[in-house]
Amino acid sequence: MRPAARVAASPGADGRSRGSPPPPAALFPADMVAPFASTALGVPVPLLHPVLVADPARHTEPFLPAECLSDEPGTVDLATLRDLTAAFAGVPEIWRPVIHHRSDRRWYTRLLLSATVEVWLIGWYPGQQTEVHDHGGALGALTVAEGRVTEDRYDRNWTITRVREHVTGSSVGFGAAHVHRVANRGQEVATTIHAYSPPELPMRFAPTQDAADLRAATVPPPAVGAPAGRDVASAGAAR
Repeated sequence: MRPAARVAASPGADGRSRGSPPPPAALFPADMVAPFASTALGVPVPLLHPVLVADPARHTEPFLPAECLSDEPGTVDLATLRDLTAAFAGVPEIWRPVIHHRSDRRWYTRLLLSATVEVWLIGWYPGQQTEVHDHGGALGALTVAEGRVTEDRYDRNWTITRVREHVTGSSVGFGAAHVHRVANRGQEVATTIHAYSPPELPMRFAPTQDAADLRAATVPPPAVGAPAGRDVASAGAAR
């Protein structure tokens, strides 16, 4: 039987949640950058953004497959992740009331967290980009809901190997060893939907090129489960 979905408190205008504080792994206010508690700590899942809960058709099958709402840890395959991001992107009434495009920082919020998958909504102002990063061994997918973004692909030595442009409606999946940077290099805002499985794995960023990091820059991203260091960030920091 599918567990009942939990609802995270919606963020107020000041970035703080209204009502009772959400549990540690609940959806954070869009402007809050903080490590997320692991679902392995027993936090009830799945957690749904209020915009999904408001429409029952958006948190039941076929829109959300049962495997994406599971409270049992597992991995969702790439095809399902791509279909999931495309489904979200194809329903503007879900993301358009929520999305923001800020010139001072890249905006994002989590739409869904279960034991198998997490889904993120990201707003890109012209000129914004992520750092070069991996996904901690998670599978992932993104779909462009509006605008266009550029993806710089890197190998495991942090060397750029390919540049691709993703336009409105395009979807792309990536495997556990994928390393990239996503950027909005156009003149218009962009909106993307991202999904990752398993959720909440720490990501590693490419080392900087100062003297202290020259050696580290040649070291491949660590395997999943490697000790966290200063180059490891929580999953919400970059996509």
